[in-house]
Amino acid sequence: MFTNKFAETIVANKRHINSSFFLFLINFINFVYPLLISPIIIKKCGLEGFGLVILFQSVFIFIASITDYGFNINATREITLNQNKEQFVNHHFFVIGYTKALLLFLALLLSIFIYFLLPKANEYSTLYFLSLVILIGRAFNPLWILRSIHKIKYFFYFFILFKLISFLIICFFLNDESNLYLVNLTIGLSDFLTCLLSILVLFFSMKWHFCKPDIAAIKKEIITGFSIFIQVISINANAYLNPVILGLFVNEYALGIYCVVEKIILVVKFCGSFVIQSIFPKACEVAAKSIFSYKLFSRKIFLFLLVSMILAGILLTAFSDIFVSYFLKTNRLICSEFLVYNAWIPFVVALNMVPYMTFMVFGKQKSITSIMIFSVILNVVINAILSKYYGIYGIATGIYITEIFISISLWAILILKFPKLNFMNNDK
Repeated sequence: MFTNKFAETIVANKRHINSSFFLFLINFINFVYPLLISPIIIKKCGLEGFGLVILFQSVFIFIASITDYGFNINATREITLNQNKEQFVNHHFFVIGYTKALLLFLALLLSIFIYFLLPKANEYSTLYFLSLVILIGRAFNPLWILRSIHKIKYFFYFFILFKLISFLIICFFLNDESNLYLVNLTIGLSDFLTCLLSILVLFFSMKWHFCKPDIAAIKKEIITGFSIFIQVISINANAYLNPVILGLFVNEYALGIYCVVEKIILVVKFCGSFVIQSIFPKACEVAAKSIFSYKLFSRKIFLFLLVSMILAGILLTAFSDIFVSYFLKTNRLICSEFLVYNAWIPFVVALNMVPYMTFMVFGKQKSITSIMIFSVILNVVINAILSKYYGIYGIATGIYITEIFISISLWAILILKFPKLNFMNNDK
């Protein structure tokens, strides 16, 4: 009976399993790729060069939040619920595409504005402007629709090809700080070519026809997605602005130490984020059937994330020197001690992942907009003050404070304002 039930479950969720598999591979490569190139960058350009690369990567990944605009949540949910309506999918793809084009123009203006505000951008202007390709490469990422209609394989094959080319260029052509720009340039170009070719293949394979949406449709998309956009940009601000803030108060060497540890912590957090991204379309379908089914589903995910992040925290604490030794061959003590201090950040983040997903699944995102906005203000103010006086340890403390605030706030809103959606109780 168990075997039959298991087989039935596999068959019933075949498309989700197939899409999740490709998404896992994409995320796994995104997980491995920075780990492969980081020691190469440090060896050839030092911690100082590595810190600069990560600094400008962080700037443009954050700015790319403008073009994402929460489409990975809002548009994915819409397409998932209407995936059998070909005309709707065709039209919605172009609505999002035109909206992204408008948002890209605003993102480019912000990039120029930041250039004049950030001292290190002025000092390393060539590296900064060539890193702009990262923003352009991410602007039209089609994963939001590929996940929904289960066509991720179109993206995957191009992704593998161009990541390999990027890796080989960095290995063989990066010599020293004089051509450090190759790192972010090749990363941006690989993303751009992957997205461009994936969209072309998707367009012709689905036999879509070109349609130009009217201004009203674009305006509606911007208005309806605004609350999610605020939350997405808030999350990304908390994740990617910290190197920018720290760069205002410390030298390139200290920035490099922070970036090494941040890279390790982001890898662990990324694993948790991947789980949420993979199951989000499935969570929407489960929630459409019944709230009780969603509660059971989410509770399992929540407990899995907590156990995983506890194990990760233990490993990072016990074997910090081993993790750091992958990036640095000498002078590891400072970096190793700093990793121990940061080891439990992923656990605190895991506390708020499933509550956040719950608000997205049930369209209650407006209820937490103020929380996310305040978390950014809290993060910027506290980290600016603490990093000025306490350097890298100050900014790590600020991250803990911000993430604890987000977790407590999301759980409070879920329990007090939306008790029926609280997946930790068994009420039907």
